[in-house]
Amino acid sequence: MLAVLLVLTLGLSACGSSSSTSSTSGSTQGTTSFAKTKFVLHAGLAFGAFHHFIYKPYKAGNLTSGGLLNHKLALVKAGLAGAFAYHEVKLALVDAKSSPLLSRLLSPLTALSNRFQALGTQLKAGNLDASAIEGANTQTGVTSAAAQAAGQPITEATPSVSQLAGG
Repeated sequence: MLAVLLVLTLGLSACGSSSSTSSTSGSTQGTTSFAKTKFVLHAGLAFGAFHHFIYKPYKAGNLTSGGLLNHKLALVKAGLAGAFAYHEVKLALVDAKSSPLLSRLLSPLTALSNRFQALGTQLKAGNLDASAIEGANTQTGVTSAAAQAAGQPITEATPSVSQLAGG
């Protein structure tokens, strides 16, 4: 487990925003080195953050009860996870735009990005919207199925709390 976290941490630090553009028939398409690998990493972290820090605590009732301190701590973690998941999906979108294979995932990724953005904003404000959480969970399933169909399955990776806080 420690080895996986180390690889993910090193992978994140190496996944800067270095991209270049190339012109093909008058259109500009961004290219990213190792787009499929980075896509799987970023999408896996987004899905892991959402499921571990938002969806599972929501289903367990930890976002609405559990004592004032535990409840507030769970909401803070959920808010950070929402923002983190949104950020990671945005990075996955960049990677998907750079790959002809992954370009089929632009629509489900964009829908997921919008859901995570709204959810993160709500949770950071301390608001819990059950339908928004369920909708985001449904959209992660849709996106995961689309990625699987495109031959690029997503494996969830749970980020650490320090990764959530770091952005």
